[in-house]
Amino acid sequence: MGPKEISQKLDQLLRLDTFPVGVKFYTREEDLPKKPLPFKLNICQLVCMARYQKMGHSGVPEKMVCAFGAACLGLIQTPEAILSGKAAVGAYCKDQEAAKKFMANVYRLGDDGKKYAGVFISPLETFTEEPDVVVVYGNPAQMMRFIHANAYDTGEKTTADTVAEGAMCSAIGFAKGTGKPTVGFPCAGDRIFGGTQHHELVYAAPYALFRDKLVDNLEFTAKGGFSVYPVPPYMAFTPEMPPA
Repeated sequence: MGPKEISQKLDQLLRLDTFPVGVKFYTREEDLPKKPLPFKLNICQLVCMARYQKMGHSGVPEKMVCAFGAACLGLIQTPEAILSGKAAVGAYCKDQEAAKKFMANVYRLGDDGKKYAGVFISPLETFTEEPDVVVVYGNPAQMMRFIHANAYDTGEKTTADTVAEGAMCSAIGFAKGTGKPTVGFPCAGDRIFGGTQHHELVYAAPYALFRDKLVDNLEFTAKGGFSVYPVPPYMAFTPEMPPA
């Protein structure tokens, strides 16, 4: 099962509003499939272009505005202002002690230094080679399906990122760094710059997990009749109408 078939299966099984997105990491900028756009933007914007418009683009740190997102993906070493919590004081936390703990809750590949020169972000169905990570946006009921699919053969729970800061970028970094799936609550920046809707959550997992397990398990769990989308309401009852 290749990227295009996986994308089609996900759309069929989950009735997604936007397209699944693939992310591939590159250690050399010259190996990126496309040159970066000639202006600065955020990773969430590249994901938005892919999932809404079916457009694929490369991202390099020199062409990014959000240092937090770049650090999550290991495109830069995590800046001191993020590690110390200074960047979150006032906006998210009342003092630096709380802000340092807040920032430490976000998964960042860049905490161990710069790892990658760039990423290519594109609709999953257009990849001719396997991406490293797949990102899917959906509502809580669709996330339920992913959680059940991941647990089907192991019983393992899916980690959720409840920091709500840098969540989509953190989810990509988490999937890449740990080989595990995660559910995230998109941050304010993702909603402002990335077009994320109020009802949406973000799911990220290694491509290999979708290829070898998740898609099949989405089909297996649906056969039980409970973990399906949309969830059918129970109708085997006699309603009571008002006397009038």
